[in-house]
Amino acid sequence: MHEPPAADASGFVESAWRDQAVWSAAASQLKAGLSTWRLVAAVAGSCGALLSTAAGTLAHWGDGWSAQRGLCAGAGTLLLALVPYVLKARVSTEQLRAWTRARAAAEALKETIYRYLLGAAPYGPSPPPAELVRRCQTIKQGLSDLGALAATVEPASQARPSALSPHDYAEQRVLGQVNGYYYPSARRNALTARRLRGLEFALSLLATALGATAGLAEPLGLVGLAELGAWAAVATTLAGAISAHVAASRFDHLATVYFSTAERLRGLRDEWLATPERLDAACVAAFVDNCERAISAENEAWLAEWTEK
Repeated sequence: MHEPPAADASGFVESAWRDQAVWSAAASQLKAGLSTWRLVAAVAGSCGALLSTAAGTLAHWGDGWSAQRGLCAGAGTLLLALVPYVLKARVSTEQLRAWTRARAAAEALKETIYRYLLGAAPYGPSPPPAELVRRCQTIKQGLSDLGALAATVEPASQARPSALSPHDYAEQRVLGQVNGYYYPSARRNALTARRLRGLEFALSLLATALGATAGLAEPLGLVGLAELGAWAAVATTLAGAISAHVAASRFDHLATVYFSTAERLRGLRDEWLATPERLDAACVAAFVDNCERAISAENEAWLAEWTEK
């Protein structure tokens, strides 16, 4: 009898990359849903507060505004009632946990594939494909409850390496993460936090001005100014909603973590390139291990931050 031909190792690597792409896309889908519904809830709450306050203001304008007052009051009440339901149904702890689990699996699969391709720990030189398969299966264990989501995902076609040289790893994996992900993500999160905090400050300043103006109603004998007190409360509510959104989205924390990880990876790459014996097997393995540990540490810090809060 003839023995069956040995399976092509590149096929196993390709399969592992597809698994990674599926869970990465699933995590992105979950994250997009969380971000969208959190924003919807914030906007609905803000609009509800505005409409409810407008209804109170229209009540002082006479019976000619009764229809508009009723419409504002009804719409405001409806929006404010929907906010808790949206948060409970679409931004629940279970959905947050599902997202972090899918993200963790995608990152762990990516790490183990790169370690396999370069023969870094826990693999050795020329590791057998069976070891890659086993470790990928271990990573995917416990994700069966997310199978319905993963089944709907069709990852975009993307060329992934089935073999890598140390220099390819330094350019594609390390420098690619630094310039293509960490630095842009750090900048995006930092700028978003700055803009939202600026808006929060402006609204808080407006609330203070409105409150102070409303306080002049009695001394000046201008009763109409007292209505500005309600709008001061609305501005305060909007500022609080923005502050809560910034805290919930962790913009500042993510900017700090992404930037420090980019600096760490760039330093590791430069140090490796400056090492004369950088192509020695032990040196390459140490370089890959240090880089993957840095990326893993960022992932763990990121996950711990979301899980804790």
